[in-house]
Amino acid sequence: MSANHLQFGNPPPVPPRRWARRRMGGQPRHGRAFTLIEVILALVVLGAALAIFGEVIHLADRNAVDARAETQAQLLANSLMDEILAGVVADTPVTRQTLDVPDDPPWLYSVAIGTSDIAGVAPLEVIVEQDLEPQFGPVKFRLVRWVSTVAESSEPGDAGDQAPSAAPAGPSSGAGAAGAAGPAGAAP
Repeated sequence: MSANHLQFGNPPPVPPRRWARRRMGGQPRHGRAFTLIEVILALVVLGAALAIFGEVIHLADRNAVDARAETQAQLLANSLMDEILAGVVADTPVTRQTLDVPDDPPWLYSVAIGTSDIAGVAPLEVIVEQDLEPQFGPVKFRLVRWVSTVAESSEPGDAGDQAPSAAPAGPSSGAGAAGAAGPAGAAP
């Protein structure tokens, strides 16, 4: 320090301060701060990530709704098929009849009885579908069960030479009496 500065009470000279940003002379920055470009790029990346995340959430929600509707259609078709086989609902062919369920959108059902090359059985088809326009992708479920077409008989002589079995030969029974060995009363 010089003696002049101490005599007049002036403070000693301060060395030049280096600024946080780069000067024209090529001096390096010492303080680190975000520039406007870095902040804008970070916001763009964050916005894109949020948009992609929102789309994934939307697709997951849509798939969950579709899965719920498909499960509901399967349950309704099984219930209707069981009611038909039990005789609660007539097994006559119908097309797009309204199901009495408190769902929105409403459900429709169709029943069809097909033909087969196998004697004594026929396919019974139940279709359950949502009552929506095709552009909304309505859920549709088809259930087919093979049922016996042999009429039940209450008299022993009606079924040919077989004795009446314990199980009825209606739609809910199998394809026939299993284990029948031959004509009733025949001696070996």
